[in-house]
Amino acid sequence: MVTLVVLLLVAGLIFLAAELFILPGFGIAGILGLLFLIGGSVAAWTWLGSGWGGLAVLITLISAITLVIWAFRSRGIKQRLILSTQLKAGGGTASADLTDFVGKTGKTKSDLRPAGIAVVDERRVDVVSEGGFIAKATKITVVAVDGPRIIVAPFERPEKETI
Repeated sequence: MVTLVVLLLVAGLIFLAAELFILPGFGIAGILGLLFLIGGSVAAWTWLGSGWGGLAVLITLISAITLVIWAFRSRGIKQRLILSTQLKAGGGTASADLTDFVGKTGKTKSDLRPAGIAVVDERRVDVVSEGGFIAKATKITVVAVDGPRIIVAPFERPEKETI
């Protein structure tokens, strides 16, 4: 029984080491390693008693933690797990210039609670209401553009001045 427990624990550490050093990212060897380590610890506890079982669990935890720390300190693992290339400044995608929409009118295609969809200048766009709720099919006007956000308010006709 002791031989079987030792074999299970050693096999678990070997599979865990293979996952960390040889095949990082696949996960199969790591899962098998953890299953063998748990199986060996449970077998030690069941067949050899709580004293030996506790010792097996302690040795397993210390060995696994040491193995993981050693793996992450080695240079090869860092190169495979940590992104080392950097993107050029300004290498992202630029959003379209939406400032032309300011002052234009349109109609909501969905309820704005406060965000939703509207058609402005015959283009379907995502919008945000300036205040609160605006019902579907309400005429709106674009009051501001903040980066990719188009801010709208209900359309109000200008009142004629009376003299």
